[in-house]
Amino acid sequence: MSRNRQWVAGSVVHGPLVQVSEVTGDVTITTAPSERPLYRVDAFPSDRPHPTTDRARAQPARLLLASYALVDFTGRAGELAALAAWRDESLPASVLLLHGPGGQGKTRLGAEFAAASRAAGWEVLQARHASDPSPGAEQTGSGPPVGTGVLLVADYAERWPEEDLRAMITDAARQGRQARVLLLARPAGVWWQTLAHRLDRLDLPTDALALPPLAQDADTDPESLFTAARDHFARALDTAGADAITPPDTLRDPAFGQVLSVHMAALAAVDAHRIGTETGALTSPGRVSAYLLDRERDHWRTLYANGRVTTPPATLAHAVYTAALTGAQPYDSGRDALLAIGACPSDRGVETLSDHAVAYPPATPHSGSVLEPLYPDRLAEDFVALTTPGHHLDHFAPDPWASTAPQRLLAHDGTKPPAWARPALTVLIAAAARWPHLAGQLAPLLVERPELALYAGGAVLGALAGLEALPIEALAAVEARFPPGRHTDLDSGMAALTRHLIRRRLDVCTDLTQRALLLGGQSLRFANAGWHKEALVADLEAVTAHRKLAEAGLDLRERDYAASLNNLSNGYQRARRFEDALAVVEEAIEIWRKLVAADPAFSTSELAVSLSNLSNVLGHLGRWDEGLAASEEATELWRRRAATDPLADEPNFAGSLNNLSNQYAREARWDESLAAIDEALAMWRRMASANPAAFEPDLAMALHNRALKCGAMGRKDEALRSIDEAIVTRRRLVEAAPTAHEPSLASSLWLLARLNLLNSLLPEALAAADEALEMYRRLDALSPGAFAIELREVLATREAVLAGLDRP
Repeated sequence: MSRNRQWVAGSVVHGPLVQVSEVTGDVTITTAPSERPLYRVDAFPSDRPHPTTDRARAQPARLLLASYALVDFTGRAGELAALAAWRDESLPASVLLLHGPGGQGKTRLGAEFAAASRAAGWEVLQARHASDPSPGAEQTGSGPPVGTGVLLVADYAERWPEEDLRAMITDAARQGRQARVLLLARPAGVWWQTLAHRLDRLDLPTDALALPPLAQDADTDPESLFTAARDHFARALDTAGADAITPPDTLRDPAFGQVLSVHMAALAAVDAHRIGTETGALTSPGRVSAYLLDRERDHWRTLYANGRVTTPPATLAHAVYTAALTGAQPYDSGRDALLAIGACPSDRGVETLSDHAVAYPPATPHSGSVLEPLYPDRLAEDFVALTTPGHHLDHFAPDPWASTAPQRLLAHDGTKPPAWARPALTVLIAAAARWPHLAGQLAPLLVERPELALYAGGAVLGALAGLEALPIEALAAVEARFPPGRHTDLDSGMAALTRHLIRRRLDVCTDLTQRALLLGGQSLRFANAGWHKEALVADLEAVTAHRKLAEAGLDLRERDYAASLNNLSNGYQRARRFEDALAVVEEAIEIWRKLVAADPAFSTSELAVSLSNLSNVLGHLGRWDEGLAASEEATELWRRRAATDPLADEPNFAGSLNNLSNQYAREARWDESLAAIDEALAMWRRMASANPAAFEPDLAMALHNRALKCGAMGRKDEALRSIDEAIVTRRRLVEAAPTAHEPSLASSLWLLARLNLLNSLLPEALAAADEALEMYRRLDALSPGAFAIELREVLATREAVLAGLDRP
């Protein structure tokens, strides 16, 4: 079990190593006991156990478990070749995401590739998150011959907490030999983009391979897959005469475009043949699932009738529904979940858990976990959907109990949501993508408790953005709970959901004024997520919409227009289009001045913000005196505001002081520059202490700027302390949102290199310059030419350091 990035593979040990021998007394060893286990690493199973015939007949769906590999693997030759090429590259470590919809065959393909890799001499391991045990037997095994690499496979990667997944990957990369990490997941959306950026920053190459639908696999077809699966299932169920079952014409329906769908159809047909049931109704994946789930219900009735369980089948169904949402849980948590959802009477929680384990024992024996869900996970999702009223299948009666079950399960006291909130929302969203009536169940849940979506994290927000059937009111309720500014853990998910919401609103909006407001509302979210190109496009569209209002002779909301102009100026600055930035910010300031002059009660905050923006633009254009004047005016406006309301617009006041400090520095007015940045820094520290997710980026910026001033003033120790703190903070920010914060970290590393050079700390200067150079090269590769100036300057710093070291 990994605890704080410790695991053993081959002869390499990561983390604390304690060896004790020949001890005759008591020994107590403590290594960070408060740290929780993150994940478990085992040898990837090579022996595939099969269920007994009796077990298979009682629960036919168990034959679908990928861990059994009951049906021989066929097809996917192109994907196997691509995986082998990735594995055999000369890179020391790399990560690949294999992604596709549920039932597409990712797990089987991963297992086939694992077997081929083991045959090629690689050590093959599997990683499972501590909170999410997966089905299948554990296995230990001897290590491979010395000199081979290690392949680590992690299924359901999108369900891992991002920090834990990244820890597992970086641990694997530290093996001292070639390492490959294969992630299997359904989506490759926001969560993967964020993870890939972070791994790229760690110099871990990443790639993604989409698994196409069955119809696009030239090496197989639905009919042959059905026939092969039919024969294997017939043997497992000890059923004669199954060869008379022919592939149904419905297999050509795109709904059967996934391997699992075809296998499920074959299994249902064979089982129905065995027990003499009519198979004509098995015409869609939903009907096939309903049949297999009915067979599960038959099993519960048999267990109850035989006295093996004392929980009535209807109550056991509630427990199965609960397990489908929560996934396997520790004992106490599982009992709490059953009681919260109302699955059983309050005095029957222990018995219900015990009886559920008879039908669905823990995947890992003796683990102590309960509420093992139905597998495959798609069948569990279908059970949730078919149990919920609103579907139109006659062959599976829904349970009114489930109508509000998610609300009960996810109820909380207004503090921290329950531990199972993330998996429950993940399952509901995945199921709703195929069963639209579940969107109607998700909607009231999100309207009533929108904070759950934020608690579940950015990946869940991104998944909600892809759920077209969800009413816009539910998404709007979640959006209304967004923090007003930045949130480093949620920025990418908030940007994705905002983009989806704005698109849907624009589709039905014909009012030019409202369209302009909608377009302007998304750019800040995009910018906070580091989507600078998208932010600039949104700002341009917003300004264009406002100008169309004026051209049409309609009421132009000057305040909104000026705000859009200011945002556009920021976007132009990020794109280094400073002349364009100057033109639009000057237009914004002209509007603000007119509004302030016309109404003495009009707030001067917006004018002050645009003046600070103007000072930045003028500085980039070398117009220092004008920039200083704009900055001083902005700061004076903030001081007047603070005199009556000290905490009003404090973030903008601090930002204005930061700009003023920079302007004073350009005039070599160092004492005034340092005083201004220290005043701003005190504000940012106070704000970041109260809300780090929103204000740590600004705190890091102020620390960086203070280091610049102290360095110029010869206050070397202060400069190094400030830049060290800035780098520590920015590294943390990059871990959360690399796209948004990596350029700032590179800038701080470059400053550290220059400060170390000034202090004759040449080895330290070289290390910082090398890291900054590597980062800027990567950033420039993503946006060619955007970081050309920084690259030249860092190279010049590095050359100066090498000259000091007398190295070429």
